[in-house]
Amino acid sequence: MLRVILWKIGCEWAHLKRAFWPRLDRKTYYFAFGANLCRDVLELRRIRIFDEFDFALENAELRFSQPGFYRQHGYASADAADGKVVCGKMYLILERDAERMDYFEGVPFLRAHEKVYRETDGFEFYFYRTTRIVEGLKPTREYLDYIVDAYRQMPIVPATHLALLRDTEVLERYLPMDETGLFVSDIGRWPALLHPLLIRYERLCSGAVEVVWHRSPLQWLIRV
Repeated sequence: MLRVILWKIGCEWAHLKRAFWPRLDRKTYYFAFGANLCRDVLELRRIRIFDEFDFALENAELRFSQPGFYRQHGYASADAADGKVVCGKMYLILERDAERMDYFEGVPFLRAHEKVYRETDGFEFYFYRTTRIVEGLKPTREYLDYIVDAYRQMPIVPATHLALLRDTEVLERYLPMDETGLFVSDIGRWPALLHPLLIRYERLCSGAVEVVWHRSPLQWLIRV
């Protein structure tokens, strides 16, 4: 739980720095392929976009392999895959907003994602990739629609790829998670008697993150 508290404190500090010391001359490119393809999500997070264009990330594949908040719940990740591509949007954003995005994606303290840097066509960019690939996960209908709706407007997305994505099986039942992984990394090293308690602890920490994820007493200070 200490990691959750430190993550949230760091997030609020990042909001403050963005509000009062935005450093408008310092920008970076960020490649988005999940919920951040939706402008409503970016507005909710108060992320300012200075420029954007469609982009295909090479040697990566879009998979719902990032564990979410419920049993079999998954978010998108650009997992390494030779010869594959992930379609998305390249955004030019403030470095201050990139720092805040790190917290929305659970990089500091939670270590849910790693930040991957690439260079192409003379510019450097970054994207997020899950630190724990889990097979058989399903996105929620709302989350999948963020991606499908954006892909429909992107000429670079092949029709066959869009059709396959549209037919992705979605999460129907929001059941409590029954495994550990993020907050209890190796449950096997603990006595079996403690496993139910450790699973409850994982649920507690994960639930706390979900509750405060998009709730902030300071984010309103940011003007976009």
